[in-house]
Amino acid sequence: MLEIITLVEFIVAFLMGLAACCFLFWGILDGAFNNLEEIKHRILEIEKHEP
Repeated sequence: MLEIITLVEFIVAFLMGLAACCFLFWGILDGAFNNLEEIKHRILEIEKHEP
């Protein structure tokens, strides 16, 4: 019985890792990681103007 539980845990961990990789590739293909410097500068400007 313990072997089955361990196998299920490995399958769940594998599927979670696969889902994380899918989200990473989706973000790369969608362009979410393009032009990060502009986003960084906008955040810094917003933080400068906050009291």
